[in-house]
Amino acid sequence: MHSKFSSPRSEKRCIKGKSMKARPAHSWPVALSVLWLLLGMAAPGQETNTIGRFSFEDYLLAPVRVHLLTATNSTRIETTLKPEDITRILGKVNRVWSQAGMHFYLESLVREEATSQDFGQVLGTAGDLSGVLRLRPERSRAPGMFHIYYIKELSVNGVYLKEGMFVKDTASLKKVEGGIDEPIPRVTSHELGHALTLQHCQTPTHLMFRGTTGTKLDDAEIDQAREAARKFEWIEPAPVTMQKADRLYRANEIQEAKPLYARLAAVPVKAEQVRLAAQRAK
Repeated sequence: MHSKFSSPRSEKRCIKGKSMKARPAHSWPVALSVLWLLLGMAAPGQETNTIGRFSFEDYLLAPVRVHLLTATNSTRIETTLKPEDITRILGKVNRVWSQAGMHFYLESLVREEATSQDFGQVLGTAGDLSGVLRLRPERSRAPGMFHIYYIKELSVNGVYLKEGMFVKDTASLKKVEGGIDEPIPRVTSHELGHALTLQHCQTPTHLMFRGTTGTKLDDAEIDQAREAARKFEWIEPAPVTMQKADRLYRANEIQEAKPLYARLAAVPVKAEQVRLAAQRAK
């Protein structure tokens, strides 16, 4: 996968990950996400069981807006992905990123007409794919979230640009041992890695290698991604979102609280917070 901010010179050799204990963290808008994302709050001093390295308290929650681009005059731009595909893709993305204690929730899903439909003009070259930014409709741009645009064709599987990441729905990858079973979630996860400052590496089984199904992150990459995530004001620790939801719930603003609870329920930990949030999000 290509990134505007990475090149072969910047590639590093991924280090072998070390075993570590969980460390404390020092058109279809929100309604669609409510169908499949949820979360809750434990009593003071209550022990939380974890799956993997990270506990509920460690998880960082990042909003993504997914754009399904259409194009009346260009079949090379218009994606054929559907809402149910995005549910599946984002679910697999979150399984990949659970190894770093990161969870991406769907802020909204938008199907929209690409602004430019001159595919040759926006395609650019492998060295400069910034022309794809011309595809972005003005009305759906917004700060405070990651933007993922799905497109039918591209000269690479995906590209990360500061203003958004683009993934082609015809992506193809070389299979490696232990790799993911579907290209699009892997490409999406890879570009999110660039968004969290990770560079390409030289280990084929790793997420940041170019063009394979590998999904591994080493300890240094996990630390770097989490450090980068904390610098975004709109990426919240799970307990912060939980506190917001609980305040709304206690104020009897149930409908406002439900999306927050729903956002967190898919966090893959066994914890009282998750159980309670799933219950309150119904």
